[in-house]
Amino acid sequence: MSTNDDPVEQFLTRCEPEVSSSAERHRRLRSKLVSFFRWKRCEDPEALADETIARLVTNIRAGAVIEKPGSYVRGIALNVYREHIREIIRLRPHQADWELALQKPEGSPEERAVSECMNLCLDKLSDDKRLVLERYYSEDESREQLAAWFGLTLPALRIKIFRIKAELKDCFQKCIGRSSPG
Repeated sequence: MSTNDDPVEQFLTRCEPEVSSSAERHRRLRSKLVSFFRWKRCEDPEALADETIARLVTNIRAGAVIEKPGSYVRGIALNVYREHIREIIRLRPHQADWELALQKPEGSPEERAVSECMNLCLDKLSDDKRLVLERYYSEDESREQLAAWFGLTLPALRIKIFRIKAELKDCFQKCIGRSSPG
């Protein structure tokens, strides 16, 4: 198969028509993806860029019809990023369990009950709700950027956060009611 017949090369040519070298097109795409994942503050942006490219190549070779190459690549990169965040969230509770197991419980029984109820209620949240909450209270990006990332308007994002907090409050109050003496 010549380079002109390769659908991946055709796609890259559409992305970077001004670049004549195939190797340079690959390097520029990877560089843009690495920058994207660095901007998102990922620990291993190179690996995530490589995963994005691998998925892109798989989709192109499977015959995906791509109208807007830049949007298509960004969509795959966002999916890789979201999966990466979900994996971090999924693994984080296990890491915290080990840290807690190595520590002696401190504070009064009431303080420990409050802490246990807070952790229990946070653990009951779905990964998606936890992700929204964590990113909402993170200082890494503006609320407007976050709303756009989730495909919401800013008022819709605020309503979503309000509902998640109400769910947490309800869970916490029920938990404290069960764990309080008397």
